[in-house]
Amino acid sequence: MNSQPILIIDEEEAVRESLHLVLNEEGFQCLAAESDINAKKILLSEPIAVVVIDSHLLGSKSFLQFLKENTPQVRIIIMSTYAEVDVTQKALLAGAHDFVIKPLNFKELIDKIKFQLSILSQ
Repeated sequence: MNSQPILIIDEEEAVRESLHLVLNEEGFQCLAAESDINAKKILLSEPIAVVVIDSHLLGSKSFLQFLKENTPQVRIIIMSTYAEVDVTQKALLAGAHDFVIKPLNFKELIDKIKFQLSILSQ
């Protein structure tokens, strides 16, 4: 099992649960939050390595700013739809590390998580 925890942040319970299930099956330790407020509590109390967050929860970049100030080592992957490309571009410019398009291709997401974890272990 990968000992570096992943935090899934999405308002939709079905998305959180499906990601949790798939990532656990791949050997990842996962936590989940339905809002940026809950995510902040987890981030301040758990050693999270990668955050996978829905672009809707980025808001005015305040969450990315929080991550940069409080957990600068955390790698950030944005989940967005094609309609949210502008939000994703802004997030990447503000410090996010990668993105995936919804509907999710789980293999692509797993590969991106593994890549981000490999960066942390260098």
